[in-house]
Amino acid sequence: MFENARFVIDSREAFEGCVFAALKGERTDGHLYVRQALEKGARLAIVERDVDAPKEKLYFVKDTRLFLQEMAAQKLATYDPRIVGITGSNGKTTAKEMIYHCLGEKLAFRNPGNLNTEIGLPLSILNDYLGQPYAIFEMAMNKLGDIATLCRIARPHVAVLLNVGTAHRGVAGGDEQILRGKLEIVENMREDGTAIVHNDPRILENLKSKRFLTFGLLSGDYKLVWYGYEELSTTAWYETPRGIKKLRFSTIFNVGQLVNAAAVLAVFDVLGLEVDLSKFETFTPVDGRFKVIKVDDVYVVDDTYNASLESFRVAVETIKKLGVRAYAVVGSIKEQGVYSEQTHRLLGKILEQLEGVLVYNIDHEIDAMECSKIILKSDEPKAIVETLKNLLEPKDAVLFKASRAVGMEKVLEMFLGGMKA
Repeated sequence: MFENARFVIDSREAFEGCVFAALKGERTDGHLYVRQALEKGARLAIVERDVDAPKEKLYFVKDTRLFLQEMAAQKLATYDPRIVGITGSNGKTTAKEMIYHCLGEKLAFRNPGNLNTEIGLPLSILNDYLGQPYAIFEMAMNKLGDIATLCRIARPHVAVLLNVGTAHRGVAGGDEQILRGKLEIVENMREDGTAIVHNDPRILENLKSKRFLTFGLLSGDYKLVWYGYEELSTTAWYETPRGIKKLRFSTIFNVGQLVNAAAVLAVFDVLGLEVDLSKFETFTPVDGRFKVIKVDDVYVVDDTYNASLESFRVAVETIKKLGVRAYAVVGSIKEQGVYSEQTHRLLGKILEQLEGVLVYNIDHEIDAMECSKIILKSDEPKAIVETLKNLLEPKDAVLFKASRAVGMEKVLEMFLGGMKA
């Protein structure tokens, strides 16, 4: 019935021949839109209760969300790929894409974009997985139990825990809850699986698995021992159980990305794969995840996709090494809840290292930040762009960074448009 079906959960995206899954959410209920999806061409609707629609086009289940998850798990079981699960507070997408880039689409599948939740992960498997022998999944967490749920769908042979920081701590309930939630990826890997974890005492003290490898900066089984920049390239040296690896990446990586590359090297070894490192060296980050471009001899850093204190710290450290002078356009760090004021005060201290800071305060949580280097506060992208254009000189570096909800990419797009004009 569902062989080769493509599933949608938004009735506006329904198309001829698709299957519409009616999900109940916090703000709305997909059951209200079943008729709309069918009228747009859906051949079937998966529902939990009766709705005003032709009965022959309804498929009743107890729990629509659980049904999608079980269907995805069954599909993976049919093909039995080697599964790599990746989580952490920062860097999941980049690490996933690094592995996928090296293996290629014939050998590997990865959940695209941010389809990394209890809904997104099964949808990506059901709609796009074609039976490749390796499946690379990033797994996101908002609360305890989220990653355990994802592991029931795609139980990892290799469980990668990149780091544990403060991202989303307002939603998760605090730093301890984040740690416990991230550790679920190790606790729920396969019995014969191997964990690859950041060499962080907080992680190691709580690690119950005996099958694990560590990675880190100057420490761990796989460690980054040196790195340097030259124009738009990065040279990095790694010590691994299989010897020294010297890589020259064709872009700028920050130290966090370089440390996570050590975890990627460990993944290849655990899987027993001989990977062409020259291909690894051609990997470039996806837009919004610390992607460096050079415009009019200025280093422009697109880190607009998301933000945390840890990722800000790493970004600031890197742009100071890149530019003669270093500036940042910043916005709020979201999902901090009761910790928001504390988070933004700490952010101000991190930004003191820069020559200047411009604040895009379309979201006013950032107003709690105090920093002596603030040049301008504005909710108007044009005002920020004009100030930057008058400020920047050749060889400077400028970082654009905020949480996704802030929409910092609008400021960056306007800035780049003005620089290239």
